[in-house]
Amino acid sequence: MRAAAAIGAGLVAAAPMLTAGCGDSYTALFDSYPIALTRAPMGAGLTGDGALIAMASPPGTPDPPFQMLVATGASLTLLNGPPVAGTPQTERAGFDLLDAPGALADPMTAAVRGQFRSVSLLRLPLQPVGEASTTLGGVLGADIFRHYSVDFRFGATCPGGTGVCSSMTFWNHLGADLGFLEDSGYAVIRFPLAGGGETTAKGDPDFLGQRAPLVLSPTRIVLRTCAAPADFAPETAAVDVCCKQPDAERLATGVDLALMLDTGVGPLVLGAQAWERVKAKLPAAPVETPGDGDAHALRVATWPTPIPTIVWSSIPKFALVDLETGGATDPGPCVELGRSRRLEQVSYRVVQDAMSQVATMACTQPCDNDPREPDKAQNSAAYIEVTGDIPVAVISDDEAYLQGIRFDVRPEGPEVDGILGAGALKRARVEIDYVSGPPQAVFSCEHDVARTECFAAARCPRLPDASYQHLCFGLPQHGFAPACMSGC
Repeated sequence: MRAAAAIGAGLVAAAPMLTAGCGDSYTALFDSYPIALTRAPMGAGLTGDGALIAMASPPGTPDPPFQMLVATGASLTLLNGPPVAGTPQTERAGFDLLDAPGALADPMTAAVRGQFRSVSLLRLPLQPVGEASTTLGGVLGADIFRHYSVDFRFGATCPGGTGVCSSMTFWNHLGADLGFLEDSGYAVIRFPLAGGGETTAKGDPDFLGQRAPLVLSPTRIVLRTCAAPADFAPETAAVDVCCKQPDAERLATGVDLALMLDTGVGPLVLGAQAWERVKAKLPAAPVETPGDGDAHALRVATWPTPIPTIVWSSIPKFALVDLETGGATDPGPCVELGRSRRLEQVSYRVVQDAMSQVATMACTQPCDNDPREPDKAQNSAAYIEVTGDIPVAVISDDEAYLQGIRFDVRPEGPEVDGILGAGALKRARVEIDYVSGPPQAVFSCEHDVARTECFAAARCPRLPDASYQHLCFGLPQHGFAPACMSGC
């Protein structure tokens, strides 16, 4: 039996789950401490951290702890089990989430960070993740996450100041409102949850012992992505004049993508057509390693066989961009990223002119102004930009794994171009707030990371006139910039 001190008074937040659908009620206890995670290999022999892995243990038994994949892309929590004869059906089971360093050092005294009981789950054979040697005992799925606001840190500086560590923290809700998050510099990216529906598995029995088909709630998170945009520095003055919407589209750099966030996958995974579009926009021809055999296959825990890859490569940068203009006028994430960058250049100039006490000549370009009020700039979209050697696994567009995700998201969502894995997010941080309406992902960068690696820009609301000021782009409080009156 685990030492009482390990369970102790730390588990202070009792969270009885409300019934939100068939087979969806369970109980949980968790504390306010981060749950330390380990990382799976990236795959294909690549260095770098891959999918997120928690350490878990069966409750009330002396059995050793097991690795539990933390997968926002998995619609249901799973435990490893033998092959199922006939139709799979759910069962009720429990598990404890442990602090990973303690579980690896001494499982009997490891701190228990979360206790989950009577969870409706399936017991199925699980595959290795990343590399063939990384075996799992379970998958922590989005059916658990969707009741919380969950904070993921992918690359925080480890205690002691060396190396990077990963963690997740469960919160009952996100207390801060959008205005506070904007002023604090967080990039809030809103999304509808996609997917879900009836499956071929059987759900929990009713009071008569009858089982209906298992119905999954929508949990897929699809994010607007601009892949491989050009480098940017706010101190560089805009060169090209941007007069109308076609100019904004012409000046946009990068490739518009729709990526599903899955922390249970390591690299950024793209379909072949999406990769060809991205490759055509890269500043230099990428190095491509052919995906030969199982050694270069993409290993996903919930997929029964290794997924063949066409090539493995990398991209230098991507940005996740919120939809600011609205669905009816959506110009695409790369256009909105370009607008946010141009408005940051103007804000930077306003601040610099104020510091040097000269009359500002900064002005917003016509294509960035509100068509209904041309003398005022539009709101800029929030975004987070991650820069570095970002691993990419390219698979066939006909691959059943990718087709299954696309089918699950359609028709409400966009055509999914690929998967955004945990390893692609480098040293970003995100709190996924499932419980607000609409759900939102609150992105930031670790505090000790340079802009050249990670940069989060909050939504910058426009100002009505020169008597107002705002906090945007990490700059000091600054005021209004008029619309440019010439050049078009």
